[in-house]
Amino acid sequence: TKKLSHIILTTCLASLLFGGFNLLQGQNQQNSVTIPEGSFHSVLPEAEGEPNRVESFNLDQTAVTNEEFLEFLKDNPTWRKSAIPALYSGSDYLRHWESDLSYGEESLKDIPVTRISWFAANAYCGWAEGRLPTINEWEYAAQAMNFNSPAKADQFSADLIGWYSAVDANRVQPVGSTGIENRYGVKDLFGLVMEWVDDFKPPIGTDISLDCGTIGRMGGDSTLYSYAMSIRYLTRMSFSATSTTGMMGFRCAYDQTDNIQTATRK
Repeated sequence: TKKLSHIILTTCLASLLFGGFNLLQGQNQQNSVTIPEGSFHSVLPEAEGEPNRVESFNLDQTAVTNEEFLEFLKDNPTWRKSAIPALYSGSDYLRHWESDLSYGEESLKDIPVTRISWFAANAYCGWAEGRLPTINEWEYAAQAMNFNSPAKADQFSADLIGWYSAVDANRVQPVGSTGIENRYGVKDLFGLVMEWVDDFKPPIGTDISLDCGTIGRMGGDSTLYSYAMSIRYLTRMSFSATSTTGMMGFRCAYDQTDNIQTATRK
């Protein structure tokens, strides 16, 4: 489609114009954990009996913070809020920062960076020798939760629906503060900020309306968690690659290689 072609074109232009960000300056994986291969069911239509397969990959334990994003901006002036082209970001890009190279009070250093576009998040991950996780990788990691009973799982899902219904972009807490952790040690996939993924607008997104009725018509089962997941998918699809909202942060993923076990992102 024309919209998809535009996104591909602008992504390619970003790589050409701002290729400096992937010269890396020694920025490597840090604080990431291995997510083993496996499969999961999403809320999107899928072949019956054939869940989505995900290969093993590494994923940051926590979302990228203001402090970490500042280091990226020091190395990449083009992505500072006074310089970033409108083609790659909305007008609210880092509007809550004091200046190009200051996020403000020291207490904000461990807060997830928000009000960054998909393009900026993608650029950061490339600079950090990684990439944004795919939607299937993120959702697969998000389902890897352990609960003591079905009742606890339902309560978690009910709380999650409540959080998605009233995300407070002005009261974001530090990374690691939610106490929510999946079985591999990935923290805050829920309850802190929503997160950019590489393919945040799956193909079905152009053929459905973003309303409450759509949620019930999407694939998946009728559990509370499935409903919460539907809200997450639809919220992502409501954004464009230039959106800069206070509810969206990100974390990086990394391809598995024989010599990478943990990471050292600075």
